[in-house]
Parts: sequence; structure tokens; C-alpha cells
Amino acid sequence: MRRLSRCLGLSAALALTGLAVAGCGGGAEAGERPAAKAPATSAPPSAPAAPVTEKPAPPARMLTGAAKVVRPEIAPAGGEKVGVGQPIALVFKQQKVGKELRAGIEGRLKVSTSPKVPGAWHWNETKGDTRVHFRPEKYWPAGTKVTLDARLAGVQLADGTAAAGDRTVSFTIGDSMINTVDLKTRKMTVARNGKTLRTIEISGGDESKGFGTREGIKTILAKEGRVVMDSLSIGIPRNHPDGFYGSYDFSMRETISGEYVHAAPDNAESFGKENVSHGCIGMSTADAKWLYGLSSKGDVVQVTGGTKPKPMDRFGNGYGDWNLSWQEWLEGSALGVRTG
Repeated sequence: MRRLSRCLGLSAALALTGLAVAGCGGGAEAGERPAAKAPATSAPPSAPAAPVTEKPAPPARMLTGAAKVVRPEIAPAGGEKVGVGQPIALVFKQQKVGKELRAGIEGRLKVSTSPKVPGAWHWNETKGDTRVHFRPEKYWPAGTKVTLDARLAGVQLADGTAAAGDRTVSFTIGDSMINTVDLKTRKMTVARNGKTLRTIEISGGDESKGFGTREGIKTILAKEGRVVMDSLSIGIPRNHPDGFYGSYDFSMRETISGEYVHAAPDNAESFGKENVSHGCIGMSTADAKWLYGLSSKGDVVQVTGGTKPKPMDRFGNGYGDWNLSWQEWLEGSALGVRTG
């Protein structure tokens, strides 16, 4: 009897998002709104950028003796090596940030890169949190060294509320790992630094039961290893025909709602033939172990080919940043392109 892949579990490393797991392939309500369609080629590997002129930043509005002080959460962490799809993310938890203040705040968020890589900030409000993310137009070039100098101490966020603390975070972009999943052929193509390494037979989400895998561009949020996955977490009794409980190895999280890439030996008869999971991308233990060893947080997972497309959430359910065109991204910025 075929089984649905077990797709739940939550790493403490994902506290930045502030969202609980809804289940494998959890509902689109996890984010503000999904992309209108999955732009599978919206973010190809980086190419040399044309010269740009930065828009001058106005002075940030300062607030002394604020009644409330908010310390933003920042990802990635200092010293990390991450994949080419990893944005810089600041989250002001349960705090709105006045739109008239955002240009001044962006001016206090200096991103330095080596080599120089132009990019831009983008603001979003989801479930009471205000997010400001930075990304280039294309994926980061492999090997880029990035430093964020966030000089936010005392900067006003809203009436009576200021930011807490100046912080500097430096990290490095690792190899370019682009994993392309075709739900129609049930195959994943793994490319590293532009060279295809392997094509893996997989099984994705069962669209006939409403468990389709989100399509579009996602990133690896965390490498969690062995994860216990329990259908009770999404309201399905374990003894239900669609119920499940078990531990699964070489699990890498793609969404907060519970989509993973992981070993799914109980679905071996479906690899390359049919999509039978709750939204996860399952594969053989051997392939999952191989991929896990090569992968990093921030690596790209690009999904296409579903018969009932379920777009990846743009914000609030992981990093769906790359599903916005560059023009859409700039529309959410107060200052536009920064030269890096």
C-alpha cells in the first residue's frame, strides 16, 4: 500500500520566522500572498550588473527615551556559509514600521560585498511582523563575502518605539547549488556551479488529495537530519488512511509549514512514477544522503510541473523572495538599488 511522506517537525533555528508548523504542504495562509505564478527562470545565476547610482538616504528619525524598544532578528548568522539563494533578512517581531520612516532605516542598513554585488531592500508585513529583506537581482555569485552593518540603535520604528542595538554580521556565499524539481516527470536535477551532478527520481505532493508541493523558487531553510513527522500536527489522526508517524533521515526544510526534501524509503515504489506525499520531496535514502552532504542552508529548490499549481508563499513561510521579479522587488524598496 502506498504511503504519504511524513513531512513535519520544527527546528529551533527557524525561530526567526515566528510561525508554527501547519503541516506538510500547509495552507497558503502561512504567508501574506503567494506569487501569481511560479517564475521558474526569474533568478538565473548572477551576471555582471550595469553601473548604478544610489539614491541618497535621508537621515533616520531618532527617538530617545522610547517607551518600547525592539531588537530585530537577523539572518543569516555571523560566520555562516550559505547558499546563493539566501537573502539578508531582518524581522521586527509584532511591530509595524512607519512607511515614512523606511528610507531613513534603509540608509542605516549598509551591505558591503566582495566582489561588489548591487542589491536592494524590500519591505513586507506578514502576520503582525515587519520584514525587510536584501537580495541582488540574480542569485548571489558563489564565493561572495557579505557584511551587514546595521546601525539601528535609537532609530524610530513607530510612535513611541525605537530599534535596539547596532549589529554587524558577516557571512560567505558558498557554491551555487540549484536543485530543479519537475513534478511531471518526478525528477530532481542537481546542478553545482553550473554543472549537472545527478538526476534523482523523486515523489512529490499528491495533488489529488490537496497535498501538492508548492511551486516556484524556495531555499533550504535548515538541515535538520532525522526528523520525527506526525500527522496529528496537521489534524490527521495517525490511524487515518492518510495518517502517519515516524522519523525520516537527511531532512532539509524548505517551508515553515513543513515541506522537506528528505529520504522516504517507504515510497520507493513511487519514485519517478507518481506523486504520493503530503507535499514533501521524497527520494531514496542513498540519494538523500548524497544530496544532504553537498547542501547548505540557502541552496535553491526550484519546483515546476504540477497539474494544479500551488505557488510558494512570497513571505512568512520561508524565503519566497526570488518569486518576485526585480521590478516587483524594487517597488517594495524605499531607496532602490544599493551598490554593495
